[in-house]
Amino acid sequence: MSNKELESCGIGRSGINVGYGNFVRPHRIVAILESGSLPMKRLREKSQQANLLLDATAGRKTRSLVILDSHHVVLSALAPQTLHERLDNHRGGNETFAQMEGGELVSG
Repeated sequence: MSNKELESCGIGRSGINVGYGNFVRPHRIVAILESGSLPMKRLREKSQQANLLLDATAGRKTRSLVILDSHHVVLSALAPQTLHERLDNHRGGNETFAQMEGGELVSG
């Protein structure tokens, strides 16, 4: 695959595309979270106050929060599932992720 093909799939040479040409190194990602809940809004506010908030939405609606091991929070306009798929593709699909199914955690 060429670099252009990889980037169109959301995979950069050194990171995962979190939207609009912004990349995050995959080994730094701790969690990818839905942005709509009140606890996530509080996390966003606390990160902004601590100067650890990075906005990669390009002015669009925030759909997910990417938590990094450095405690930075990256706002993304992409859905958490989209980011998860990009991360899984980058890792070669060998990682197992816990997912919710019918209210229960199951291996992905």
